[in-house]
Amino acid sequence: MKAFTLIELLIVVAIIGILAAVGLTTFNGIQNNAKASTTLKSLHTVEKFINTSLATCQLNGGGTLKLSPTRSINCDITNNTSNVNAMLDVFMNYFLDQGFKNAYNNSDPFAVRTGGGGDRVLGRLRLDETECTSGSSKKQIALRAKTHKETKLIIITPIGWC
Repeated sequence: MKAFTLIELLIVVAIIGILAAVGLTTFNGIQNNAKASTTLKSLHTVEKFINTSLATCQLNGGGTLKLSPTRSINCDITNNTSNVNAMLDVFMNYFLDQGFKNAYNNSDPFAVRTGGGGDRVLGRLRLDETECTSGSSKKQIALRAKTHKETKLIIITPIGWC
């Protein structure tokens, strides 16, 4: 009779264990990179939508712009803290209504409007206002996205705001 020795079987099990560990590490890295890519794509989608909406406001000469049957923005705001934050709340709720999800964890929110300190959750977008210039009461829009690699910042300055 021919059979494998105990040593040969242990070597095979050890090799399989090593391959599984390497494969799992590689898979986790690929998965995290895909989540980061999805988060940054969502950030750019939000940026384009806000830019397009604000450009449409300009083309329409102001008034109210309907984003959906339940969400609309006031195009005639003065760009101060409370007005910009109110507009960002509408945009944030619009994206939540559309079913946008956090790529890293569906139980974490996709977007928040925190006003500061909201960059701790992976995959979350933060919509805030920021000063046009230091000490200015005029505000512009700051979008941030947190991934395992970076926190990406995009500033949106509509025509005539700063």
